[in-house]
Amino acid sequence: MMLAAALWLSGCDLGGSGDGGSGDVALLDRPVAYVSRGEALDDDGAPLSPVLREPAAFLPGAVLHLRDLASPNARERVLTANLFDGPVDIRDLSVSFDGRRLLFALRAPEIPNADDDEQPTWNIWEYDVDSQQLRRVIGNDLIAEEGQDLAPRYLPDGRILFVSTRQRQARARLLDEGKPQFAPLEETRREFAVALHVMNADGTELRQISFNPSHDLAPMVMDDGRVLTLRWDNKQNRNSLDFFALHPDGTATGLLYGSDRQNPDPDGLQFTRPRWLPNGDLLVMARENGGGWAGVPRRLAVQRFQRASQPLPGESADGAETEVLGLPLAPTMETLSAGGRVAALAPLFDGTDRYLVAWSPCRAQVGNSLRACDDDVLANPEAEEAPPAYGLWIFDRVSGTQRPVVLPQAERIISDVAVMAPRSLPPVLADGQPGAGLDPLLFEQLSGVLDIRSVFDMDGAFTVQGARPTGIDTLADYRDPALMTAAQRNVRFLRVSKAVLIPDDDVVEVPGAAFGRSAAFGMREILGYVPVEPDGSVRAIVPANVPLDIQLVDAAGQALGNRHGNWLTVRPGETLQCNGCHAPNSAVPHGRFDAVPAPLNDGAPVTGLPFPNTDPALFADAGETMAQVRARLLPQDQALRPDPDYVDIWTDPAVRAVDDPLRLGYDALATPAPATEDCLADWSTLCRAIIHYPNHIQPLWDLPREVDDNGTLVDVTCSGCHTRRDAMSQLQVAPAQLELTGDASGQQPLHMTSYRELLFPDTELTLQDGALVELLVPLIENGQPVYEVDEEGELRLDENGDPIPVMVPVQLGQRMNPGNARGSARFFLPFASGGSHAGWLSPEEIRLLSEWLDGGGQYYNDPFEVPQT
Repeated sequence: MMLAAALWLSGCDLGGSGDGGSGDVALLDRPVAYVSRGEALDDDGAPLSPVLREPAAFLPGAVLHLRDLASPNARERVLTANLFDGPVDIRDLSVSFDGRRLLFALRAPEIPNADDDEQPTWNIWEYDVDSQQLRRVIGNDLIAEEGQDLAPRYLPDGRILFVSTRQRQARARLLDEGKPQFAPLEETRREFAVALHVMNADGTELRQISFNPSHDLAPMVMDDGRVLTLRWDNKQNRNSLDFFALHPDGTATGLLYGSDRQNPDPDGLQFTRPRWLPNGDLLVMARENGGGWAGVPRRLAVQRFQRASQPLPGESADGAETEVLGLPLAPTMETLSAGGRVAALAPLFDGTDRYLVAWSPCRAQVGNSLRACDDDVLANPEAEEAPPAYGLWIFDRVSGTQRPVVLPQAERIISDVAVMAPRSLPPVLADGQPGAGLDPLLFEQLSGVLDIRSVFDMDGAFTVQGARPTGIDTLADYRDPALMTAAQRNVRFLRVSKAVLIPDDDVVEVPGAAFGRSAAFGMREILGYVPVEPDGSVRAIVPANVPLDIQLVDAAGQALGNRHGNWLTVRPGETLQCNGCHAPNSAVPHGRFDAVPAPLNDGAPVTGLPFPNTDPALFADAGETMAQVRARLLPQDQALRPDPDYVDIWTDPAVRAVDDPLRLGYDALATPAPATEDCLADWSTLCRAIIHYPNHIQPLWDLPREVDDNGTLVDVTCSGCHTRRDAMSQLQVAPAQLELTGDASGQQPLHMTSYRELLFPDTELTLQDGALVELLVPLIENGQPVYEVDEEGELRLDENGDPIPVMVPVQLGQRMNPGNARGSARFFLPFASGGSHAGWLSPEEIRLLSEWLDGGGQYYNDPFEVPQT
């Protein structure tokens, strides 16, 4: 170590290959593979480094090495030598369970002067140690180049798990929806989204198994046979990188670990390169976003924690995330790291706490001198970090030793490592089949079931949206028709919608303004509604292989409570079950199937009898929820409906009169409905309500309306009144400072004036000298007027010698809040009973406005509806 340090300080490069002389002592009796590279530079000469959210980025200059033993004198080969003419990129090394094969992702060299869509894609390759054969897994050139294939891993049954932009099943669903096939972008619309896929060992039978609108990254196989993925959960700008678990067929997808890591700062640390440790912990690199190749190794106790601050039931609150190597590693690149830099590591799987580590010691540049990072250098503000000199080392935590395997080279990076060690084979989780875990009919219809035991189960506590009548203390009371009427329950329906996949500009141009006030909501399609039963249970047939969102809805069609935190998906024939709802920042595990607390809704008490005071025909089996009883006896009622539509099937007429029906139908609109006539006549899982502001909301303002004012019909057409021109076409201040005309906005030509007036902050106008100008008022701070001052800080005076007040426009808040119809009372209250506009909008029109606002208040909800320039 001392000799190596002296050579580093002198700036010499050290090679590390040899033929295994008689003095060699093997540190590990198995091969090791690693990727080395020089620093890739952009067109301006700036260094390039990996960015987690840009998984397909090409950083050329990588070389794949295989060393026969983990020894500095072992024989070493370059597996990718002479494979291509030109620099390639290599990443994501993965070893088979028997330790004899190596998977990796490789991208061929850039083609000079070719367009981006003509460049090579990332492909998956395999090297067989015994046969010494290297092959691309997908042999057919056309199929291999269909998408960016990355992060391959062996499944226990011999298939290959990987991530890809292919998204064959998502594209097939686009065709079913009447749209062209395309590779979707992730939710920030900067990169093509990668999803989990599986294929046979020979590259056949490629299938997509995850459907998150943003990336699913870094898959691993868990000890129980499930798949782990690092999911970019970016629903409505959540911007969280969390670990999700699912079966290899894509079913039973749920959060495993990581929800403390929401909304990281641009330079915050993010977990990358997950690997399983023999004790069941997860080994990760906590790395600065875009901050280079180095990171801080950590162990995550995912078997005992769901997040750093949330132990699972019965576990201690200590030890969720711990350091690995015992080095004083700086978490960012902003300061010298006394412990050097670590770019990659892998456990040896030899029964010890040892790791194969790509490590560079701390090297500092002080003036023209290259110095070791002693205390004086670390305290020197002029010391700068020198380029790294990465080598390959075996770190032994127990003995506290570090032994070289590949001696370091200055300005050379080792970006990935793998130990060719055998590991225990996890159990094979067979894919679900129709009739064996999956519903045959729903499988054929590309549908699944969402089954919620009670939306009133909030982390195990009985919680309803709004007040409960006196004496109603339990869920059993709340579901009893003799004690509660439907009108007393604020929650009446579940609304199901889906994310709309967005293509890149080569398919159709979708400017940010097309999304409207908040692009974070993306575009949405409403799939339909089902009633929430008196016990809060829901059972709904929903389309499979699409990202779903759910909202609880009241009798007016407005959403209640928080939006669901992440996208849900079901696979064909799958039933996705959950106990209930989850409060933000709750200490109770949620979404993790192996740690879910007992449900609040224990269902029917006995078999063969109805719930108390309900229709005797609706007999239950013990433990069934009301929704499950309804699905068994009235299976057609599981289907989504285009409208909030309620009929009381539960109340026993012998106990009291049944509740009045409720329906807010599109067919009652006098303006265009946001769904096709065929769908409204026969709603299916392929039907959608797609609301566009110009097509469906502006017509509400333009619809001729009259009200009876003491026997006289008065025109109250919205856009006819709320305009800056009166009946004589003279300029005026629009009533209530609100214009609802469909003219193009001067602020954003793509938007109508009414859209900007409703959803964006505005300033108050006044008529002055025949022109509409901003109303200006004196600026008041701390109760005192503020006056103009000159550059010297002296008061400016007017012609009368008086100080000149600072004048500012009067700010008007927006009338509508995207994503929150109930929070848009400034708009809706005038239409309520007793309001100035009571009855001027019908309940069905209020419903249309509410569901549009709850979904995000988008301008367009279909990229192919956006006008093209």
